Amino acid sequence: MTSGLSAALAIAKKDILTQFRKRFEVFSMFLFALIAVLAFSFAVVTGGAVPQEIGSALLWVIIFFTGMFGFAPIFLSESETGTLRGLATAPIPAWSVYLGKVIYGFFLMALVEIFLVPIIMVLFGFSLLNDAPLALATLLVGTLDLAAVGSMASALTMPSESKATVFPLVYFPTATSALMLLIEITKIIVLGPGLVPVLLIFEILLAHLIAMLTLSASVFHFALSP
Repeated sequence: MTSGLSAALAIAKKDILTQFRKRFEVFSMFLFALIAVLAFSFAVVTGGAVPQEIGSALLWVIIFFTGMFGFAPIFLSESETGTLRGLATAPIPAWSVYLGKVIYGFFLMALVEIFLVPIIMVLFGFSLLNDAPLALATLLVGTLDLAAVGSMASALTMPSESKATVFPLVYFPTATSALMLLIEITKIIVLGPGLVPVLLIFEILLAHLIAMLTLSASVFHFALSP
């Protein structure tokens, strides 16, 4: 277990350092997110302001689609350099490769969200500070959940010659359930308590994350098969 975690951290560190040298993926993700924020802010303005329940929902819609730019090419280097066989034959468990990619995907999204979330809150006129600890926990768990789904979708579509077309077909249906939970939690944080306790919804989100990580890690060795 310890060696597997060490291998996962090493893979994540390698990808993060590579990203710091290129910076292309983070820049494209942030640029897309910023354009989406500006487009939505003009499209849904009502009476001079975006309704809070719409703005809080659009937060996760934008993060959801921005993730495509970060998650889809997670295995691009392995696909281009032909190192997939090396990963498959390396003396490390397959789940450690998957976990390393999840950590890397989470890092990319978190880096973008640090700048993106405050911009969205200002332009859409809502605040997550009503329950800052829960908002932070939701952002962390939600981003990790999307990264878990996105990393697995990237691995499954890696052999395809039409990755850009196939990736959304795998990513969208799998991640939509988490997206709906995240939107509901965020709306409750912004607008106040609803009929369903917010902690119950958060527990469901946490269970979804655990299920995605467990299921994906358990079948990931099939994706590594050359």
